[in-house]
Amino acid sequence: MKRDISFLLILTVFSFAGILFPEFFRNFRGWIVPLLTLIMLSMGLTLTPEDFRNILRKPFAVFYGALLQFTVMPLSAYLLSKLFKLSPELFVGVVLVGSAPGGTASNLITYLSRGDLSYSISMTTVSTLSSPLFTPLWTYILAGKYVEVPFIPMAETTLRIVVLPVLLGMVLRYFLRRHMKHVENFLPYVAIFSISLIIATIFAINYAVLQKISFVVLLVVLIHNLIGFILGYIFGILAGLDRRMAKTLSIEVGMQNSGLSAVLAVKYFSKVSALPSAVFSLSQNLIGVLLSFFFRRV
Repeated sequence: MKRDISFLLILTVFSFAGILFPEFFRNFRGWIVPLLTLIMLSMGLTLTPEDFRNILRKPFAVFYGALLQFTVMPLSAYLLSKLFKLSPELFVGVVLVGSAPGGTASNLITYLSRGDLSYSISMTTVSTLSSPLFTPLWTYILAGKYVEVPFIPMAETTLRIVVLPVLLGMVLRYFLRRHMKHVENFLPYVAIFSISLIIATIFAINYAVLQKISFVVLLVVLIHNLIGFILGYIFGILAGLDRRMAKTLSIEVGMQNSGLSAVLAVKYFSKVSALPSAVFSLSQNLIGVLLSFFFRRV
């Protein structure tokens, strides 16, 4: 309980610090990609052969979850962006975060919610390893009409800064397995500080835009986030999953790798396009922590 509150506090403090001290946090713009790489490396360090055996034990549930991840979130992002008539820059930003794989924070929220942790890790792993294909593909299909989407470069970047660090982390874990107990407790803090610094930097470089941004954008991101949590749970129950797995599915579908979508937005579109990812990161963690209080009683 203390750790989930501390993680949320760290993320919130960094987010507001990025707005209050933009000149300072703009200096970290060049750190965004290395920080995301560090997050994915830390994820790889936590994965074990048992996590992959769990995928084989319940393949339907895992791939069903990945299917929901890459349909519910990108399609709802597209519909909301059309409904609220967002500008092309924000449109592609919302679609991009909707097309991202599951976020690593979902594993922590699942644990706090007394969900099925092995199921959560399996889904995060599958969606992450699938992201070099599906993240740029959905962005191209849904937003390519409004902005130029460089599909191949995006796929290459996603492979380089997401999949390869995860695989490297797994290799390092194998060779350093005797020493992993000494570092495992620190890995969640590495991830939360890294994503918090990324979000603070995104807010800092968009300081001028934030002063003019409409409430509509915040509303779109919040609704998008809630859709993921709600439909994830509903589709879990409809698929015959037990409540423990259904609430895990809710968390996995509702929480995105906003760090990845922010990096891709800044690199291939604009700093404004990264704003939905930054807001989504704060939103998903806030809702996730609040939801864990409820899920612990379900």
